[in-house]
Amino acid sequence: MAAGTMAAAREAKEHMALAEKALKTSWIGLKFAPDHLSASMEFANAATKFRSANMMEYAVAAWVRSAEMKEKLSDLFGAGRAYESAGAICDGTGPGGPKAAAKNWEKAIRCFRLCAKGDIAAKLILKRAESLEKDGDVDGAKVAFEEAIEVFKEDEKDYQLGDVYKQYIGFLVRSNRVDDAAKAMDGHVEILVRNKHYPFAHKELLAKAVLFLSVQDVVRADQALQPGIAVEGWFMSKESQVGSELVEAFQANDAESAERLLKEQVFTFLQVEVARLAKKLKVPDFAAQAAAGSAGVAATSGARAAAAAPAAAEPATAADMAEMLM
Repeated sequence: MAAGTMAAAREAKEHMALAEKALKTSWIGLKFAPDHLSASMEFANAATKFRSANMMEYAVAAWVRSAEMKEKLSDLFGAGRAYESAGAICDGTGPGGPKAAAKNWEKAIRCFRLCAKGDIAAKLILKRAESLEKDGDVDGAKVAFEEAIEVFKEDEKDYQLGDVYKQYIGFLVRSNRVDDAAKAMDGHVEILVRNKHYPFAHKELLAKAVLFLSVQDVVRADQALQPGIAVEGWFMSKESQVGSELVEAFQANDAESAERLLKEQVFTFLQVEVARLAKKLKVPDFAAQAAAGSAGVAATSGARAAAAAPAAAEPATAADMAEMLM
């Protein structure tokens, strides 16, 4: 261990000792209550030194102790910051990994929400959602995104809520959650209309139609182009025109028209995940599918008939003939 690292570790232990001393009471010294303030500061100093010494597990423990002291002092913002620092060390390849980080971040989020720091809480919630998505926990990530949306709705911060909706929709599209993505798009459109961002609302309505067409749900794609709320300029917009023509092409099984429409520049302005879906859209070839199905049925029927046919009678032997004459 290098000299600097050893020195940092030694200083960290000294701060830990001072923190524990601050928590002790003494009748002789007329100290009748623990000094949580001094202890929280010493634990924080110890955490910083432990990290400098590359003793990450000890650093996390010291940050958690510091957070607990600050909670006793009703310093919820300071406690949230301490829990956040503990989670940052755990995240990735740190002690405990993403799961330990998530536990500390949950405590930090609780503290930040209680002290009315919604912005900071929401950022941590989104960080937790990203971590859960990487771990393959789609349901957990979905809950985290919905919690972030709830935070911004409570604080009435529409300008930040729109960004969260974009991330949430992208996540749902990547996860093939079509119904949930459509519901999130409705919420996003409502926010955009309320803030009079009509051109962006037009793009979101077209994106919803593309989403349904990607799963060959032409009926709901058509309904998506007829929003339940008034969106200024929608029916005169380029998005409405191209979307309606594209749905008609799918209804008529007109692959050529659909291919031509999908080359329109308007699709490139959609959210990245939805634009990728638009590139993959194709009108299903029902004639080819029917022909393939008929061929499969014919082959199956032929095989069944062959299996059911009685076996050809074998020629009688001389012994059989003699037995019949007796």
